[in-house]
Amino acid sequence: MRALPEDKANSNTPGRESNSPELDCTVFAVVTRDLQGAPMSEGIKSVGISAAKTSINSIVIAIVALGAISIGYHRVRPMPLTGGELAISLAKQSLQTGVEDFASMLTRYLNGSDADRLDSMIQARLSEQRGEINVKGWTAKEVTSNIFLVSFTWTRPKNDEWGLFFEVDIKNKLARAIVPDDELALKYGIRSQESFQKDEAITRDFIKKKYPEGALQYANHVLTIQGRADGDYNPQDVAQEIHRSLKGAFEHRKDQYLQVKMTKGALVGEHAARY
Repeated sequence: MRALPEDKANSNTPGRESNSPELDCTVFAVVTRDLQGAPMSEGIKSVGISAAKTSINSIVIAIVALGAISIGYHRVRPMPLTGGELAISLAKQSLQTGVEDFASMLTRYLNGSDADRLDSMIQARLSEQRGEINVKGWTAKEVTSNIFLVSFTWTRPKNDEWGLFFEVDIKNKLARAIVPDDELALKYGIRSQESFQKDEAITRDFIKKKYPEGALQYANHVLTIQGRADGDYNPQDVAQEIHRSLKGAFEHRKDQYLQVKMTKGALVGEHAARY
């Protein structure tokens, strides 16, 4: 074994002399026991246990954190829309962008511009109502595969149900306003056959008075005219002219669509538009 330094060898500390064989034997015995795997001191045990606990706690915390991240991901991740939710979204979008003749419908029923957002317009419309109203809001009912009847409705105690109605094809991403389309309104029961026939009678009478001698037939927004086969005219031009002349026949109606078919022998002129 290494000898103690000279200054330590000459110190007055009892039992610490460098030439003491008892001291050398004692140190050798202690070192030998430690090398042979004798029990560790309490301090070393405490450090080992503490390190083990720290490692276990770190693993547990990591597992909990991963689980929380996984749960949070599933909660934050946007869920796919149901068929009804998609149908309602398409109906709103079609109105907000003024697709097809939705713009005229908005002007007629909500007194607003197609550039306005639908929800804001509905709120403005409802705020004008007097007395008690019961707002049912947006609903979607699947009619056939991928076809939904979408509506935003409200009722008053003494009146029938009022609202906006749409036929929505979620497969082809197409939404059509049911009102003022008479054909769709009859299909879904939004209007009755009785009220429809009353409108038809007024339109038919107007056409007969306008063209009493004409060979024509009218039914359900379609006017068919049989022209002379030997006449000097273009059936397409005549169809457009007759269409323009019959605006008054539809002023009382919500659905102001008219299709005119003008035949001249084998030739057929056709013009269809809303007023």
